[in-house]
Amino acid sequence: MPDLFQFPERLARAPSVAAACGELVSHMEPLGFTVYAIGALPHPDAPYPADFLVTNWPQTWQKTYFDRQFGERDPTLRAIAGAGRPFTITDLRMGRMGFQPSPEELEVLDFAAGLGLPHALIVPIYRAQGYKGIACLVGAGPDPDPETRARLHFMAEHAHDRLRELSAAARIDPEIRLSKRETEILILARQGLTDAGIAEATDISIRTVRFHFENARKKLAARSRAEAIAIAVGRHLLPA
Repeated sequence: MPDLFQFPERLARAPSVAAACGELVSHMEPLGFTVYAIGALPHPDAPYPADFLVTNWPQTWQKTYFDRQFGERDPTLRAIAGAGRPFTITDLRMGRMGFQPSPEELEVLDFAAGLGLPHALIVPIYRAQGYKGIACLVGAGPDPDPETRARLHFMAEHAHDRLRELSAAARIDPEIRLSKRETEILILARQGLTDAGIAEATDISIRTVRFHFENARKKLAARSRAEAIAIAVGRHLLPA
């Protein structure tokens, strides 16, 4: 297992977001955790990722999170708002975060478990000037014991700060503008419409829908449609 106390130094030497993420995975994988989602904490009125978000969640998860509006009922966000301390998925399921998740909230956790990712440590992060962030370290497990929780918590805090720094340096053009059609298509996609549904709603062809999607994705430097929507929401390019 890599030396935990060398982790901050190795992160500091990482020249890019990808390199820093590689260091994170190499340190947490021996503990049974391979997936991460690290970034600014979404605003309660817009419960989808902000412009600072680094994740390797499977594409299936990212698409489903938007298509089924998981952000409206994600119990991890509710737990952070109520407790403000690190917790595990087991803590959530067992009602240790001050509430018993509803069936709709459990659906979010169950979907992740169905992807082979039943366990996670979720770490709320607080920094100067009121900044709020989140680091989720997810995997097959096992459920982290106290020592593993402490290790993952240490990694989460340091990885968040380095990724925030690297992401700020690589941030896309703040003056970027989406066209009216690109904005309309992203709004409809966020509402869960398929390409065919968007084409029908806007009276254009499916091919044209995909053309505008691709243009928006490139402008936002996003790797997927789900990420394009997340970035657009975070940059206030779509209405709340």
